[in-house]
Amino acid sequence: MIEEGAGWVVSWMRQLDYAQRAFRRTEEPLTRLARKPSEYVHEHLRFTPFAGEPVGWMIEQAGPDLFMFSTDYPHPEGGRDPLAKFEEAMPSVSDEARHRFYYQNMADLLGPALTPPRAEAAASNS
Repeated sequence: MIEEGAGWVVSWMRQLDYAQRAFRRTEEPLTRLARKPSEYVHEHLRFTPFAGEPVGWMIEQAGPDLFMFSTDYPHPEGGRDPLAKFEEAMPSVSDEARHRFYYQNMADLLGPALTPPRAEAAASNS
C-alpha cells in the first residue's frame, strides 16, 4: 500500500482482530480463519508512511516488518529532507528495525531473486 500514508494501520489491525473476536460466534466464515486477521496482514501486506507520520510509534505498536521507506523527493510533496523527517520520528527504533524500514522490508517484498545476498556481494567487493 503506497501513497496512502500508514498512520491508520495500527488501529485498523486492532479493529480487524477485535471484529473477529466479537463476531466469530455469529459469523461462520470467521470461524474458519486459522489465524488472527492481523497475522494475515503481517504475512501479505506492506505500507509506506508519509514523512512526518509517527513511524517509530507505528513500528513499536505493530512490529518492524510492515512499514517501508518511500518518498516523492524531489517533488514538493516529498519534502525537503524526508530522511531527516523519518529519523526524527524514530528516536527509539533499533538499528535492526531501521534496516528493515529503509531496506529489508522492500527486499523481502521483491523476493530473493531480485536482491543479491549481502554476504556474496561483500565478498565480491573484496
